[in-house]
Amino acid sequence: MPHDYVPESQTVSEGGQEYAAEPDVVPSTTTTNNAADVYGNLVQAGNIHGGVHLYLSDKLAAADAAIQAPRAEEPRYTVGGGGPVWGRIFQQAVRDLAEHGVTLGDPVSDADPIGPGVAQHFRAPGHQAGWVLCAQPRHQPVAVAEEIWQALCEQGSGAPDGDAVGALGFPAGVAAVTNVVDRDVPAVPLTGGRWGRGRLVRDPVSGGRGWQWAPDPVASTTTSAATRNWTGSPTPPQLRARVLAILPFADADSARITPDRMAAVLPSLAFSALAGFTTNLSRRRGGELPAGVWRPGANGNASDRLSHTCKITGPDGELALSAEVMMTLPPTSRSSAVVTCAEVRVENFDAWAKALRDPVSDLLWSVDDLVEFFVAAWDTATELLPQLIDGVENGSSTRVRWGGVPQVELSIGAESRHDQPTGEQLVLADVLDLDPLGPSDRRDQLTGLFVSVPSVPGLEADSRRRVLRSVLVEMAHRFGFMQVREDTF
Repeated sequence: MPHDYVPESQTVSEGGQEYAAEPDVVPSTTTTNNAADVYGNLVQAGNIHGGVHLYLSDKLAAADAAIQAPRAEEPRYTVGGGGPVWGRIFQQAVRDLAEHGVTLGDPVSDADPIGPGVAQHFRAPGHQAGWVLCAQPRHQPVAVAEEIWQALCEQGSGAPDGDAVGALGFPAGVAAVTNVVDRDVPAVPLTGGRWGRGRLVRDPVSGGRGWQWAPDPVASTTTSAATRNWTGSPTPPQLRARVLAILPFADADSARITPDRMAAVLPSLAFSALAGFTTNLSRRRGGELPAGVWRPGANGNASDRLSHTCKITGPDGELALSAEVMMTLPPTSRSSAVVTCAEVRVENFDAWAKALRDPVSDLLWSVDDLVEFFVAAWDTATELLPQLIDGVENGSSTRVRWGGVPQVELSIGAESRHDQPTGEQLVLADVLDLDPLGPSDRRDQLTGLFVSVPSVPGLEADSRRRVLRSVLVEMAHRFGFMQVREDTF
């Protein structure tokens, strides 16, 4: 600090005596000091003499130096910050991960509520990709590579309320430790979402670089609003077997059937899995009744609906067998989903026998017939028919965003006219050989079997057959056939 000194040779007189003058110190008129001991401006009110002045001057100088020293900046985010509930849990998880060589880096967000729990983002200095630490009640935290988290958000982005993670859930944890989901995993199990348990799987179309969401195939016997679509005929078939698919594409409202798509897809019906099954159904019984000619059906054809059928008649023209594919798009489907259906009907067993002329086996469907039908119809309903919509190519949908859980319903039933006497109405045992399924206390009353399973298009043939076997076991058990196992099918 600057000081002005009076020269030491200067003297003053007082009472006739001369004395050497003490040096006067003139302090700076203002001193800024934010230290804890002195605040504000120091203004000289007169001369300050001696040691008291020097002491105060040195004190102010030290305080000013302390003010100018750099101070460490407080971090903006802390591990588990944003609320008291998850702080301790997340801090312990970060310590556990570090002990196993996994460093998440620094938090770049709070632990924010999202979906079924909370999530906090981390980024390590010098690393382009980060991590997300997420947790939900009654589960251990899970550290998720940022790439996987982004795929999760993208795959759930079609949820009607916009809550992608709330729909699909979090990557599943393990019971005792913090789980790690790195960017190289082939699949990611998910739990806690509104859409039920599911998983992210590598997209084979992109060579494994992209991701797709798929629900876990948990069977149910709950019917949907679409279950009875296209079943209101006044002359019902004696046997109706069908696979119906409910496909809630996120942008289904804009879907349309176009002439170009019809011209590209409909000729392949004659060579479809459904046509092949229908032909083989008669071939196994000694007849050659090919399902090769398909024409517009009675259930309507327009830009939002489709019906094409193949009919097989006896020598007298009576309808024996028929196969039909149907499809509706919003709003005709009375939902936000695309609904497809592949169906085979035995219109009349007597007419079928005449068409076969000399059947070599019982006309009742066998369990093997039923399994092969479900395999063929599932392929037609989920792989072929969706190609009629723009954006679906080669059996795989490029409409990868779902607005809900896709479902596949499988059913077989015996039907009769409503005015037919009760004693003459058909039951399932009249059209399907139930003996391989074993006993059931409802066998004589059953008119049908039904099961529903969440499933997306694009399953490989082996995967579809494997899922089908497990689903049919669940269906059999629900209807009382408790001796059925997967090898039954």
